[in-house]
Amino acid sequence: MEGQLIFCSDSILRFRSDYDETTTLPLLSIQRAISDTDPFFLLRFFRHTVMIEEGTTLANIFFAIEPWKELLTAYLDRDVGAYIDEVRKPSKPTTWDLEWIGIERRSSAYRTYQHQNMGEGEDFTAWLNRERIPTEEFDIESSCDASGFIKGDKERWSLSENVHEIKNLSVILYNKQTLMTLQKDELLKESISGVNSTDRSCFVYGDTSFSFQEVMEAIFISGLFFETPRAAASCFDGLKNSLDGLENEVSKGIEPNLADIGEDKQLKIEVADGAFDALITQTESETEKWQLIKKRCQNESSLPVRIGVITPAKPPELRLCGEIYRESSEV
Repeated sequence: MEGQLIFCSDSILRFRSDYDETTTLPLLSIQRAISDTDPFFLLRFFRHTVMIEEGTTLANIFFAIEPWKELLTAYLDRDVGAYIDEVRKPSKPTTWDLEWIGIERRSSAYRTYQHQNMGEGEDFTAWLNRERIPTEEFDIESSCDASGFIKGDKERWSLSENVHEIKNLSVILYNKQTLMTLQKDELLKESISGVNSTDRSCFVYGDTSFSFQEVMEAIFISGLFFETPRAAASCFDGLKNSLDGLENEVSKGIEPNLADIGEDKQLKIEVADGAFDALITQTESETEKWQLIKKRCQNESSLPVRIGVITPAKPPELRLCGEIYRESSEV
């Protein structure tokens, strides 16, 4: 079924066929007319492009996907139902200055550097500041991200702290995508028409569109990030306590000497005590969950558990853009 999904401001997800652009039907009505009992009905629309009607808020989108919340929860590994329930609760007046939620596609290509192994007993901060070795390859990344925006402010703002602050913001899809590189890599030349530059980077842009799958991932994984609103609130409280402690230190006169940082001085990375505590806690929790799952699977005798290294299949030669570059032994 070819067409486009449309999130509407009345909290209904609709579908418009490529063969009838005058009528837009509720997707739930289509499901009931075709196969109301199919639990995977929505999957056939994951690749379809999405439009968001003007004035459609984040809450409108949540309510629009509610009929398929179980399927989306399984796919996104986020409790979609918990977010829907949360936005239904009464909210206090917002305190954030965000004006809308934007979903954008960004790609980047940066020179890959080899970071040498940490020496025995080497300080972590010293290791971070060691000179890296450039390679012949590049880190190439592409992502669809959801962020908060303020008119006239070039910054992107996180959405992951309190869903009540953002639930009534309009959601907008940016129809231009960017490809960015660092100026020092000299991949893009400012002298070429269409190449734009900032203080440190160059970029080009062109048209783009978003699939339903990408929109869902941008909102729940890139934007909201946490599995549930409660998990987001808990993390925010921990962060706030850490910042309060830092402010207390500053008030006591413990602060960096900014005068030591001049144009001719190399920027150094310093890691504050406890900076990675939240990451360590998350890693420990995930490790504990995995060990429990592994133990249960090992007790299940119907399917064998593989132990040891599994060698991935590799192509016999490196092919890029229709050209053969080198044998696989060199890849």
